Amino acid sequence: MFTTPAEIYEHSFRIHSALTAIREDDREFTYRDLWLWSDAVMEQLRQHGASTGDVVGMFAGNRAEWLVVESAVARMGLVRTPANYMSALETVAYQLAYAKAAFLVTGYDLGAALLPYLDPDDRPVLLQVEDPAGRMLPDAIPLAPLPPGGTEPDRTEHSVDPESRAGIYFTGGTTGRPKAVSHSARSVAAALYIQMIEAEIRPGERMLIMTPLAHAGGSLAAAAIGRGANVRVLDSFDAHRTVDLLLHDRITWTFMVPTMIYRVLDLLDGRLADGGSGSEGSGGSGDRSADLALNTIVYGAAPMSPTRLVDGLRLLGPVFLQLFGQTEAPQFCTRLSKLDHDPNRPELLASCGNATLFTDVAVTDDTGAHLPPGEFGEITVRTPFALTEYIGNAEATAEKFWDGWVRTGDMGIIDDAGYVFLKDRKNDMIISGGFNVYSREVEDALSSHPLVAQVAVIGVPHPDWGEAVHAVVVTRGVGADDEDGSSADGDEVRGDGADRDDDGSGDTDGLTDQALKDHASIGLARYARPKSFEFVDSLPLTPFGKIDKKALRAPHWEGAARQIG
Repeated sequence: MFTTPAEIYEHSFRIHSALTAIREDDREFTYRDLWLWSDAVMEQLRQHGASTGDVVGMFAGNRAEWLVVESAVARMGLVRTPANYMSALETVAYQLAYAKAAFLVTGYDLGAALLPYLDPDDRPVLLQVEDPAGRMLPDAIPLAPLPPGGTEPDRTEHSVDPESRAGIYFTGGTTGRPKAVSHSARSVAAALYIQMIEAEIRPGERMLIMTPLAHAGGSLAAAAIGRGANVRVLDSFDAHRTVDLLLHDRITWTFMVPTMIYRVLDLLDGRLADGGSGSEGSGGSGDRSADLALNTIVYGAAPMSPTRLVDGLRLLGPVFLQLFGQTEAPQFCTRLSKLDHDPNRPELLASCGNATLFTDVAVTDDTGAHLPPGEFGEITVRTPFALTEYIGNAEATAEKFWDGWVRTGDMGIIDDAGYVFLKDRKNDMIISGGFNVYSREVEDALSSHPLVAQVAVIGVPHPDWGEAVHAVVVTRGVGADDEDGSSADGDEVRGDGADRDDDGSGDTDGLTDQALKDHASIGLARYARPKSFEFVDSLPLTPFGKIDKKALRAPHWEGAARQIG
């Protein structure tokens, strides 16, 4: 078994050299191309003084160069620190400075926006991805291009210490400053292996990646390169383009977060119903679900509504596969398999599955003691792809581990069959009148209403109960025609009656506060039922595709001494 990502990349380059590796709108590269290009970037980094352990920041859009640089960094024993292009520029600058990045790979537009936030006296060496308009950043060096035909690849097997640092990844920062998570070459290699196996990635798989390569999409794309897959990269998510590619590019595998899946399902349902002619340039008509080559949709970052999952299973069949992990133990700690996505076993649709290969999962109490099946507590994991430390934060590192087990901060139970059921984030639990309310349970109950597309539940201040349960709702009719099908731009939430009727009923697309209260009363305890509702066009998302509850809470808790009741 290979113990470093360098070994995984070089093995794949050798045995898959003739296969197509990456496709874009107007470019296509084989595995041999990637090998040669990776060699060229390695040589360029050496010429500019890169040595083992140096940190290479990556702040660029979704394109082939990202995966080329990633492989070069791994083969040299350097350290990658990816920055999401959807993050705030102040955050990106903070991450690069904290990681002590010696190099920064970026594009012109992103780089130009970021430069004012970087310390001019301690700026990384800039390697700029080719700009279509030929623009160059001040003092930037053009990233090495793909060498011309006839060049022979470097067949040296590069030796990297498995215990050396390979990546610095920053947490989402939903509860404070992002923490710098350190992973070794061994843990990164283990994560790639688990993803190849548990995500069911096969050689030649026609994959579609459109989530940011700085996050889970990039990790899955790297696993795909290690496996010999054919990766179609989109620069961003667009629901209409995605549906076109699913129908006409014989895509077999894709990764999306739930908000993206909901948009795609709504569009795809209409396209299949009208014979596939509902989009300009769709390439013809006569599409039927049987014509789809799609066999796998991996989803994560947030749970899917069980009701929407049933919609997806009805439309696409057993293609869904859920992952659960976090930056500290990435992607696949648990997996809900395609077989487990069974509408005849609806209880499983609320689960995130059971432990993956080489991973143990347990529920613990506040002392770290393991609890029996069915008992509620904190989900902890023990896995070879766990973090080594939070850099520069020994206290947080000590708090994260319990005798070799990683504390996830997620609360839930494990049943007798080993299925994990997440109830809430530890920080998302609402305490109302002394009762614990788990926002996930309330969200699932409200999501089962046929007019609800998305919902987020938070606690808001209440003079008597400390906190009251508040639901922020997107109805099925709202935002369905958005061109990009995404709320990832974090549009400002409309609230405080912004789209309520004059009588204050909160009627939106025929859905009222009272209708939702009646619906919630069926399956929720009285103290868990929302006391107030807010109808919005979209929910704000973090750069990692998760609902940004911190942003939703902010206007309600402004000026409060603490963020809990």
